[in-house]
Amino acid sequence: MGRTSSVVSYLGLFTVESWREFRRHGGTVMGFTEKKRLAAARLNPGDKILCYLSKVSAFVGVMEVTGPSYFDTAKIWSDGLFPVRLPVRLINELPLANAVPIRSLMGKLSFLKPGLGWTIHVRSSPRKWQESDAAAVVAAVSAAKIGASKVSSKIILPNSLPRKATKLPESVRVGKIVRKTRELLASEKTELLGSYENVLSFNKVTGHSVNVPIAETCKPTAVCMKTCYFAVGAPSWSNSLRHQRKVMATMKTDPAAFAERVALEYDSLGLSFIRWNGGGDLFAENVAAINHLGKIRPDIPIWVVTRLPEWASQIEQAPNVFVHFSLDKHSLDRRGDFLRLEPKSSNYFFSYQCDKDEVPNPSNLENVAVLFFDSYKPTCDLKNYSAEVVCPLNLSSDISDVCRKCRRCFNGAAVKFSKV
Repeated sequence: MGRTSSVVSYLGLFTVESWREFRRHGGTVMGFTEKKRLAAARLNPGDKILCYLSKVSAFVGVMEVTGPSYFDTAKIWSDGLFPVRLPVRLINELPLANAVPIRSLMGKLSFLKPGLGWTIHVRSSPRKWQESDAAAVVAAVSAAKIGASKVSSKIILPNSLPRKATKLPESVRVGKIVRKTRELLASEKTELLGSYENVLSFNKVTGHSVNVPIAETCKPTAVCMKTCYFAVGAPSWSNSLRHQRKVMATMKTDPAAFAERVALEYDSLGLSFIRWNGGGDLFAENVAAINHLGKIRPDIPIWVVTRLPEWASQIEQAPNVFVHFSLDKHSLDRRGDFLRLEPKSSNYFFSYQCDKDEVPNPSNLENVAVLFFDSYKPTCDLKNYSAEVVCPLNLSSDISDVCRKCRRCFNGAAVKFSKV
């Protein structure tokens, strides 16, 4: 017997980059490997394809098959030839940053239930799906489109500023990592993040973060040079330094696309905030990516840590973007520099980082909302300082996950305190 006229739904796999390439090519041709020739031939005009982004585990659209499969070797995708081609048309599409995480469909898909393994259902393409499951995805994509961001992906870079190379003594912590970074990467070709590489890094204290190289972005103070946590341990390992360089290069290539990729990973990991500049500091494309993400995903709290007045002042007003300007006894003048630049956002606060063995002078803590001691070990009686100002990291025997539990730096409490 021949096939009935009923519509069949299939899963179609993409990476974030192959989806962008599919769209740049016109969004009318889907490709498969040569091994999928017979599988692709089973799809008929009118069949639906659920567009699924692997790695970030989210649905970005629904399309319809418009003709029979064929063989073609014209290059479309950078990560493979995929010569078995299928003509399609997009029925519904979401901005990448608003793609529907598959985990949000828990209980709505027949195979997605607590305790059940589900990844086998999204490993191959084209994979036939139950119509009830397909209907749930179609409904979720349609609902998400109603609230999807209409912000343009075209962004204007902040004014670039000259950056002077800083000579640092190699006897100090930051000087050592700067030398190591430059020696390691000097003879290596700068690469972008691959389709299956993580954008975000993880730290047990501050959670997931966007990290860029200290050597290429920071203007360290005397205290930074001696106490920077990011210049030792895992962030200073060679592979970490390479990843930081890839993050920076990817951001510089396309800040808007980078912001979308961060949003997708945020959803995939089920996060509740992002720390920006877990290591490293701001530059033009970095600021542009933050400003864009703040607009397209106002639901994501973005905690931006910086010591650079010229760039911090260019972060735009957004209720979900919090500018954390870090000071110490050698950089108090940067507060005045930042304020004189008339920051575009009022959503900022100042912190104070103590030097080793320093007992902070109360006069240095004017308008400071968060106080850190070196290695989170107080050097004096904390009763001398407002309980609100003292970061709970200074009081914790176990510093794991403290930032997620406190949230003061990215829920508005520190901003409000600094303005009182």
